[in-house]
Amino acid sequence: MFSFDGEFRRRPQQNLGGASLKTDRLTTIRKAQQERQKREEARRHQCGAIVIQSAIRSFVQRQHTKQRERDKFDEYRKVNGAIRNGPDLEFYSKRIIFFYVQRTAQDGDRLIFLCQYMIKHPGEVFKLLDQDSIWMYRIKRLLGLCLGQILVPECSPTIPMRMLEIYSSNTYITKHIPPSGTNHSQYIQQYLVSIYSHLIERRYFCVVRQLIEEKVPAIDMDTIALANPIADALFEMLLRPLQLIDPEARDLLSRQILQSFTFNVLSPHHLSDQVKHFVLPALGVRKDFPYWTLVRCIADEYQRQLDYRSTILIDLTDDTMGSTVGGGGTGVRMGGTPKKARKDQSQEERLLLSSSLLYAFLKLDERHLDETSNSKEHFSAYLKVIASMVDNFTKLPRKTIRSSINRPLDDSSDSDSDGEDGPTLSPREATLLHAIIGMLNERRRVSYIVRMIEAVLDDPLAVQNLCQICHQLMTYNRMAVYEYKLLYMLASKPLIIRGLWYTLTAHTMGPMFSSPIVRLSKGINISKEDSDRTIPILASFCALFGRLIASLHDGEFVQENVLPGTVSNIMPFSIPELIPLSTTLKEISLGLVELAFPETRSNLHENYRTMISSLSAEARGLGAHNKRSERQQLNEQNRQIWPHLLKVCVSLLRQIHTRDLRRCFCPEGHWTAQNLNLPLDKPADLHLSRGSRRGPRPFQPIRDFTREDIEDGPPLSTKQIRSITILREIPFVVPFNTRVGVFQGLVSADKLRTQGDLQGFLQGPSINITVRRSHLYGDAFDKLSPTNEPDLRPKFRIEMVNSVGLREAGIDGGGVFREFLSELIKLAFDPHRGFFMITKDNMLYPNPCVGKIVEDFQRHYYFIGRILGKALYENLLVELPLAEFFLSKLAGKHSDVDVHQLASLDPVLYRNLMSLKAYEGDVADLGLDFTIVCDALGETKVEELKPNGANIIVNSTNRIEYIQLMADFKLNQQIRAQCAAFRQGLANVLPIEWLYMFSNKELQVLISGAEIPVDVHDLRQHTRYGGDFSLEHHTIQLFWKVVEQFDDIQRRLLLKFVTSCSRPPLLGFKDLDPPFYIQNAGDTDRLPSASTCMNLLKLPAFEEEDVLREKLLYAIQSGAGFELS
Repeated sequence: MFSFDGEFRRRPQQNLGGASLKTDRLTTIRKAQQERQKREEARRHQCGAIVIQSAIRSFVQRQHTKQRERDKFDEYRKVNGAIRNGPDLEFYSKRIIFFYVQRTAQDGDRLIFLCQYMIKHPGEVFKLLDQDSIWMYRIKRLLGLCLGQILVPECSPTIPMRMLEIYSSNTYITKHIPPSGTNHSQYIQQYLVSIYSHLIERRYFCVVRQLIEEKVPAIDMDTIALANPIADALFEMLLRPLQLIDPEARDLLSRQILQSFTFNVLSPHHLSDQVKHFVLPALGVRKDFPYWTLVRCIADEYQRQLDYRSTILIDLTDDTMGSTVGGGGTGVRMGGTPKKARKDQSQEERLLLSSSLLYAFLKLDERHLDETSNSKEHFSAYLKVIASMVDNFTKLPRKTIRSSINRPLDDSSDSDSDGEDGPTLSPREATLLHAIIGMLNERRRVSYIVRMIEAVLDDPLAVQNLCQICHQLMTYNRMAVYEYKLLYMLASKPLIIRGLWYTLTAHTMGPMFSSPIVRLSKGINISKEDSDRTIPILASFCALFGRLIASLHDGEFVQENVLPGTVSNIMPFSIPELIPLSTTLKEISLGLVELAFPETRSNLHENYRTMISSLSAEARGLGAHNKRSERQQLNEQNRQIWPHLLKVCVSLLRQIHTRDLRRCFCPEGHWTAQNLNLPLDKPADLHLSRGSRRGPRPFQPIRDFTREDIEDGPPLSTKQIRSITILREIPFVVPFNTRVGVFQGLVSADKLRTQGDLQGFLQGPSINITVRRSHLYGDAFDKLSPTNEPDLRPKFRIEMVNSVGLREAGIDGGGVFREFLSELIKLAFDPHRGFFMITKDNMLYPNPCVGKIVEDFQRHYYFIGRILGKALYENLLVELPLAEFFLSKLAGKHSDVDVHQLASLDPVLYRNLMSLKAYEGDVADLGLDFTIVCDALGETKVEELKPNGANIIVNSTNRIEYIQLMADFKLNQQIRAQCAAFRQGLANVLPIEWLYMFSNKELQVLISGAEIPVDVHDLRQHTRYGGDFSLEHHTIQLFWKVVEQFDDIQRRLLLKFVTSCSRPPLLGFKDLDPPFYIQNAGDTDRLPSASTCMNLLKLPAFEEEDVLREKLLYAIQSGAGFELS
């Protein structure tokens, strides 16, 4: 407790006795610690000085000793001259092994002097070897010195090479070592093993490769022999160790030879021209080359590296929980891998798994992939080796076409991306990688892979490795399944595709919520291990199956000619199997959308994340630069892999859905996603038109917003982004009525911006035109041209002039406009006008010969497209039966359609083409060529389907191309200009992206309404009454009784009479605007009349049912305008 004595100031303490001589406890301890540190530092300095002095004395003493031995060597040589016998050879060899220093001219001369004798007298040397085993050590050391002497620039390599040739060649050794019993060959084998074990450690293959690069002239084309003796000698040097390899590679020497050969010859930083064009082709044609042993060695090395990476991951986990011992930054991880070992391992990995090694590996298989190569073990290892190195393709810039799935919210430039730049790639390595892609698709290699993969489909690792190869090719090139022989040959094998799906479901499915497929379907992240195992198989399956489906017509797809209980050789799945498969794909696609745009993302900037990783890498001894490069490459892979997976899954799902639209094999409601939590109740917030709002890219961190983005409004929420992506990519998972509501909401929001909120009071911007009924199309075409009216979205005010030149009575409150628009569309699409034709099913499509009727036909199609867009914009239903293929051009993201839509244009031609595809005889006997005869208004003309097509006969090889070109000509080329102008006109009124939400059949319903009977009960429920009319009024009771007795045609006439449209609204009469209204017209002598602008029926108060029926039918069947009013 503190007491207060009245002093509120703190008085300074004054010490008049001077500084105290006593020190406190902490100062004493700190001083003692500093003294201990000084003593420890002095001790370390003394120990360090002793070590340094010892090393220097040792070095100086060794140099003096070596110099004395050199002097003895030179003096003995001066006295005795040439070597005369074994003792002389022993004297010289012992000393030169001790004092030799590479790249010293004098020591080089001494070594050459000794080697000259050994080259001339190999028999004497092998006799000494037989007498004393110490000569094995001396021969090995001397050969190692010769190996180093070869690369000395001042020295000729002839003597050292000859020395190596004599004492490491099986031919010379067998010649000079006399037989000594039954173990003679074993003795020679042991000798060679000992020699090459030493030489391999002395970088034998590296020296030979450097010699080849220096002594053999550069060449620019493959050859297996050079007119150059030194080239042959060096090639033999390279080949000799490889001949010692055990085919099973079980011994240590075989592994050492193959590893050294791989690291130093096959996978240097850059393959030289000599190695690429001479060494590899020459080795590839040799049947005795141990190719499959090399394959197994590389596969084992790759597995070792995978195990090492797993160990590193464990170590990294331990780093966060473990501790270091020692101080001053010299700590060592307990139980971990030393820093130098980790660094060496990383360098060895990059050296081994390089594009150079993959190129060399493929170059060497020329003689080993023939029909006799049927080993499943060899094939599995072969795929594993290729799969281990195809990651190098990620270094290449993507060869792709811009796809909407990569940028689901906008098509703006990527130049402002916050991510790191892609990995740099030298032109030389880029050329090498392109060559590798070409080699992977060579006929010989593709035939081997396709033949063998069917035999190992039960091996999930082999399937996974194959899919890894396919996946890397597809992420590099979007059109890989169409351009690469390997992929489209795999896609043509239903058994392989079925095997991929079996592997995916059988070997990646596990317990509930632990299976990668289930987690993806739920939108839950999966581990790196699961993604590496699952994504390549799933992406490859979707791409290959999608490629196969594109080549099948509908009959083949649904297996019309396949007997029950049998397996189709064309389609990998039956219809009952396809239904649950499509359900799984639908769930995966929805889950991927959730993963692409998660609810929360890390707010760490990528540069900050990289810095933290670099610091952690330095602490672990991995090196900041190496770690940054690895992370950069990993990020680049993720930016390609996940969006590509979403794209191929969505693409396959769309293809199956499109087939279901035509053949209806899935149950009702199959495609609708249950419990789809999307904010579709406010369509105005969904910016479906591209470029309208920028948002995050799929599977990438949220980017920084610019000032322009902020001015556009608040950023889109995650659910909004998901909704936009789903409505663009897989809209069919959303119920049709919901999508219609979204479309109408988007239109309403746009109307509010362009027409204002006073349109209900006949105010605001409007387009006022007067048209003659007798010249309705011509007047509208002139007055609504883009020059006169660039924007058709404002309200129209129409004034009609009848056939006698008088203006019709009535003020356009919307009804005259709807009548005008309906009649205008009928005239525009009337086949007698010439802009459209009808198919055999009486469906409309653009006239291919319109150019002979109207010169500037594109202006007319642009105008007609605008008019149809205006009808959609105003929610006006028009009875317009459009051909299915033409609707597909309007509702599809691409205006071109394929052969599957030909049946909606010309069923006969489609059946003939499908018969040609299935024709089993000689197609050339049919006498077809690549031409088509066109009849344009009586004028016959022969068109070539391809250049010089008249001289190309259709045969079994090119008939698929003929079918595709024929369908493309009929569906696309003939009407491309017409459809392009029509789409442009349609897009002038409303964004064309809004129509992507609907299929071709749904678009027909959106334009014309559903072909359903008029629901009198629904109409009665949503009808309003004016004046003294009410639901209980006698006349109203009679009216509904009469209407209920009408047939559907009469009901449609009534609906058209009142609303100007004979079909009910898409979402029921509750959406009819204005509502259906009945008003008392007074005098019963008058006929019923209507005001279509207000959806108003003026009904006299009839008292008798027969009178009401008679006059109502007369009114609705008269087809009069406002004159009845």
